[in-house]
Formats: sequence, C-alpha cells, structure tokens
Amino acid sequence: MNLLVNIRLHVKEKGISRTLSIMLNRMLDFHFDFKYKTDTRDKISLHDLTVTGENKERGSFYQPTMALSFNRLLDTVPLPPESVLVDFGCGKGRVLLLAVLRGIRKAVGIEFSPELCEIARNNIKIVEQATGSRLDISVIEGDVTHYEIEDDQNVFFFFNPFDDVVLEAVVKNIKKSLQQKPRQIAIIYYNPVHSHILDNSFLPRNSYIIGGEEYMLYVNC
Repeated sequence: MNLLVNIRLHVKEKGISRTLSIMLNRMLDFHFDFKYKTDTRDKISLHDLTVTGENKERGSFYQPTMALSFNRLLDTVPLPPESVLVDFGCGKGRVLLLAVLRGIRKAVGIEFSPELCEIARNNIKIVEQATGSRLDISVIEGDVTHYEIEDDQNVFFFFNPFDDVVLEAVVKNIKKSLQQKPRQIAIIYYNPVHSHILDNSFLPRNSYIIGGEEYMLYVNC
C-alpha cells in the first residue's frame, strides 16, 4: 500500500514519464554492488550512526546516488580539466568510486560517521582488488563545515546530505577557496532540496533531469 501511495505522489509531482524513468533507474541500481560485491545500496538511518562533530541533527540519512544517472551526468556536463572531486557527506563511497572509475583524476570524501567511513574504505579496497588498480580516493572522517578545501579540488558534489545551514557554511568555504585560488570549478547538487542557497551564490546554474533524477550544476567554466 505504501508503495502505491508513493508512486501516486511521484506521478502527481513529477509526471508519469519521469516517474517511470526513476523506477527503472532504481530497479537497475543493484548492478554496481552486484558487479563489484560492494556494500553501497542499502539505506541507513542517521539515528543508527555515530557522528563526529556538532551537526548530527542537521544531517540526512544515508542513501546512495543512483549509479546510472550519475554516470550519464558525468558524460553529459562540462567539468574542469584535471578534475578532483570532493563529495560532502560521502556515505559508503559510491560517488567516489563512480567518479574515479569514470575518469575523474582523484576523489575525496568527507563523512561525519565513522561507521560509514569504514564501509567506504572497505568498498574502495574491494573495487581496487576487482579492477587490479589503485584508485586515488581518500575518505576523511569529520564535519564538512571544518574541512579546508585544497587548491586542486574543483568539482564539489552534494546529494542533499544536510540542511541549509550546513550547506551555506560549506558553500562559503568553497567561495573562500576560489577567492584565494581562482580556478574553474563545478558544483553538482543532486536532489537539490536547498537549491536556494546555491541559487543565491556566485555561480550560474543549469538544471538536468537524467534517468528521472534532478541535478543542479553550478559552473564558472
């Protein structure tokens, strides 16, 4: 019954075509974990996790980015050359893995749950063993508001990981980094619940619907 209610709500909000795309995208989403034997798909409630920092109540539960739509996004949008991606609220590390496997030079994940950090690092090891390659991916445990952005980092990813207060603080840090080291950057915001924070920022916006999923892309390149 809950499934039917959710489908009706999706159809009412997003239309039949987009709802069908989302359903297909999510049904096929098991393939990444099936292929690599990783653990990235299952959701985890925030209340079941230990959290580093003071912003637990401002965070969201863990759920994975849809692999098919994210890969198509990377194939579609213009990203800075020699891209180094930062995933704020990286969870189990799926986006980090997808990005590097798709050609992103390096990926860094910031995550405030030590349990999720451990799972993400284990997933990276599993994929490295499966591919026979060392992947340039690191996972840092900590609060995203305290993270100091490095000069070579130029692609910033958010999957609605926290509320507008934390998002605004992180965007300010990105802006500060850009002022200190001018460069081409891109901000990818998936499921952009608090898009007004970025709409009021310093970068022009493009909107993409891929596999029924909504992404906002903010670029200066």
